[in-house]
Amino acid sequence: MLEARNVGLEIDAPPGSEHESLHLLREVAFSVPQGHLMAIVGPSGCGKTTLLKVIAGITEQTDGELCWESRDLKEEEDLHPGELGYVPQFSVAHDLLTVEECIANSMSLRTQLPGTDDFEPKLDKILEITGLTDLADRRIKVLSGGQKRRLGLALELVTNPCLLLCDEVTSGLDPKSEREITDLLRILSRENPRRLVINVTHSLASLEAFDSVLVMYQGRLVYHGPPKMLTHYFTVEHPEEVYLRLTQREAQGWHESWQKKREHYEKMLLENAPPQPKEDDHEHEVVAPEELPSLMSQVFTLLQRRWTIFRRDSGQVWLHLAMLFGFPLLVVIFALDGIKPLKQLSQRQDSDILYEIQQKSDYLVDQLNAGGLVSGLIMLQVVLVTLMASNNAAREIAGERPILEREKLGGLSTMAYVISKVLFLGVFVLAQSIWMGIFVDMITGGLPGDLITQLGLLVLVSAAMTSVCLGISAMCRTPEKATILSIYLVGFQLPLSGAVLSLPDWIEGAVNPFIAAFWAWSGSLRSMSDTAFYDAVKKVTETSLVTPELAGFVLLAHIIIGLSMAYVGSKGSQWE
Repeated sequence: MLEARNVGLEIDAPPGSEHESLHLLREVAFSVPQGHLMAIVGPSGCGKTTLLKVIAGITEQTDGELCWESRDLKEEEDLHPGELGYVPQFSVAHDLLTVEECIANSMSLRTQLPGTDDFEPKLDKILEITGLTDLADRRIKVLSGGQKRRLGLALELVTNPCLLLCDEVTSGLDPKSEREITDLLRILSRENPRRLVINVTHSLASLEAFDSVLVMYQGRLVYHGPPKMLTHYFTVEHPEEVYLRLTQREAQGWHESWQKKREHYEKMLLENAPPQPKEDDHEHEVVAPEELPSLMSQVFTLLQRRWTIFRRDSGQVWLHLAMLFGFPLLVVIFALDGIKPLKQLSQRQDSDILYEIQQKSDYLVDQLNAGGLVSGLIMLQVVLVTLMASNNAAREIAGERPILEREKLGGLSTMAYVISKVLFLGVFVLAQSIWMGIFVDMITGGLPGDLITQLGLLVLVSAAMTSVCLGISAMCRTPEKATILSIYLVGFQLPLSGAVLSLPDWIEGAVNPFIAAFWAWSGSLRSMSDTAFYDAVKKVTETSLVTPELAGFVLLAHIIIGLSMAYVGSKGSQWE
């Protein structure tokens, strides 16, 4: 049985409000037996979804007690992920996966069934009971609203939860689809006598299918009883008139009136409730919740799913190929006019350079041109690599945030999630940065300095920007905001690095620690210190150059900071 004992939720009021705090829920008290289907209804903003999130443990109440099978969920251990099923009203799956793949992935992330003989039979049973068998090979993006609601239920049935919470799973559907989903919820509540199904809905059209109806108004419970008694209690002819009736009285008045009649209506519910399973009822023995799979098992499932989505997104595949091969060509085009003096300078000896500087003014021009070219080539490579890194990571977490929240509630490890992103994006980091460095080096006939050091710094700056943008993606609520912030971050790399602007010393020292491009550019140029080019570079570069070792250390710090942001941001709750 689920019992709410004067549950309340109070939050800080927004700035400028007349009150210091807001009460989203006040003195909500009810009890619901297992084997029961309950609807939570009420006008928009009345606290329906808030109450459901409190029951699910997404939001913790500030007052009262919430008990499941006599266990205080606030003071004692929360429900095991396998005991709870939560179906949110937003999209629950990736559009490019099929129905069967989504359910199989959910089973892999939440159970240890994959690889056993029970996996396929259970998958088939879930497809059958939710009416999705004929749609198993269909991709999510082509499903109708009702079919997506069925899929949302299917994803939660993989652990056979005893508490199934549904948020607006019938909203926006046509009457036929709404009735079908409601009938399915009723079947699920009867399939397992120990299961309680609660559905939040704005619609009052199919209430007769529910065992009880709980009405919320302005954060207060104003009715909980049989559907057939709803019109009688509110003295209206049709259920659709209830919302209008509520506006004719203050919420406090409705709540006080309900408190006087509560005992009578709850008694009717108990009289019509199905027999409760007993502890010694062997026919429906209590089954221990499914043990969660290991961290690396979840990592493998997530990584496999991410590569499947990437391969099927032709737009993303072509974009990555265009950047992989197009950006190095931009660097080469930039360098074409300067390759000849670059090669000429590389053939001179130090003694020749000193002589030429003293004797020939035209050599000074060549040297300045070569220095500017080398500095520009290195910086262009670095900026283009950071641009690719930003594109790779900016939407990676923010773009699937609703799915992440649902899967975390179902037992997904945040660490497994972040590791899967690191492994997925790491492939692009290595491919894009190493190919950029090697291609430019081949076309120009070999840039001065140590190629391995320069490649290493390109990899590190790509990894640093990828990590930081991944952290931004995890911190942002929307992919649009994450993309804009990541673009700004890349835009600041060039001017603030000191490569194109001679910054004041105090500004240079203040901004350089945060500009990843500076460290890769500076460390790569410093790697040429044993060549004739270094003097040429120094003549056109007023910014202080650091050693490759120091540059690598700072870029590693950027990676650690970015991944820490990604973990903290992913672990934090950002439910819609």
